[in-house]
Amino acid sequence: MIRQCLICDSKAVLTLEAARGIALLLGLADGAVRGAQNTQESPQGRPGYGSLLNGLAAIAPAYPSALRVADDVGKYQFSGFDCLCLRCGALFDEEAAEPVPPAP
Repeated sequence: MIRQCLICDSKAVLTLEAARGIALLLGLADGAVRGAQNTQESPQGRPGYGSLLNGLAAIAPAYPSALRVADDVGKYQFSGFDCLCLRCGALFDEEAAEPVPPAP
């Protein structure tokens, strides 16, 4: 279901779960890139193979740090709300965005 902003009717609404997932993914990718950059390549080995292995090995140690960043995104950017409008910056809960059926 596509959510719309309560203020500006924009469809550019980011949910808390999506923002945490993006932050976690970027934190893990950053750990992999940093691990790949800390590689001492041997001249006789296959080029890039050591960097790939070191990058993959650096993902697991980067997980706690990336998870803390993802939690901070939820805590400081969303302030306890579920949705953030990327156009006007409005914060609101998902239940408020869904239309309430009229009472019979």
